[in-house]
Amino acid sequence: LGPLHTEFDGKGNAYTSMFISSEVVKWKLGTWEVLDRMPVYYSVGHLMIPGGDSQKPWGKYLLSLNKITKDRFLPTGPELAQSAQLIDISGDKMKMLLDFPTIGEPHYAQAIPADLVKNNGLKFYKLSENTNPAATKSEAAGGIRRQGKAVHVNMIAIRSHFAPDNLEGVQLGDTVYFHVTNIEQDWDIVHGFGVLGANNSEIVIAPGETRTLKWVPTMVGVFPFYCTD
Repeated sequence: LGPLHTEFDGKGNAYTSMFISSEVVKWKLGTWEVLDRMPVYYSVGHLMIPGGDSQKPWGKYLLSLNKITKDRFLPTGPELAQSAQLIDISGDKMKMLLDFPTIGEPHYAQAIPADLVKNNGLKFYKLSENTNPAATKSEAAGGIRRQGKAVHVNMIAIRSHFAPDNLEGVQLGDTVYFHVTNIEQDWDIVHGFGVLGANNSEIVIAPGETRTLKWVPTMVGVFPFYCTD
C-alpha cells in the first residue's frame, strides 16, 4: 500500500517502496508480477540502487530510506532518528544486511561503486603547481599590503599556525582579503580559516591550495581568526 518510489536492478526487475505498508516490493517488468516482499521499518520513502535510475544499474544492493523508527533505536526525545536499511538484491529473494540510524529525513540518494572514486581521487595539490596569483608558498613570503581601502594578507597555514598571525592597522571602511595557502603536502591535512564577524562564514583549504576570504570590519576592536577544521 502507498507506492512511492521505484528503482531498477538492470535484470528486468523493479523495486517499489510502499509508504503505508512499510515494505519494498520486487516485481517483474513486462509481466508485472510480484516476485518478493521485504518488510522495512518504518514508512519507507525513497529507495536507492546504485545506478538504479540509469541504463546500466549495479543491481546488487538496495538502500531503503525510512522516515520513522519508533522502537528501532534508543529513544532520544520527541524527535527520533530516521533509519536506512541495506538489502541484498543479488538473488531471487531480498536479504536484509544492515539496519542503521540516519540524521534527518531522507530524500533520495545516489551511489556508485567505490572503484570509480578511489582510483581517481586527488590526495593533495602540488604546491609547485599552484598558479594562483595570491599564493604564498613559504612562511617567509607572507606579508600584508595596503592598496587604498583594500588590505591584502598573503598568509600560509601549516600545522599548527597561520603566518603572519598578527594584523594591525586595519581601519573602519577597509576591506580585508585573506589569501590563505595551505602549504601542507600531505593527504587529508586540510585547514579551515574563519574570522570573527565574517559574513561569508569560513573557508576550507586543501593541501597545496590557495583560497581567499573577504572580511569587512564593522566596529573597532580585536578580532581573532582561527582554524575551523
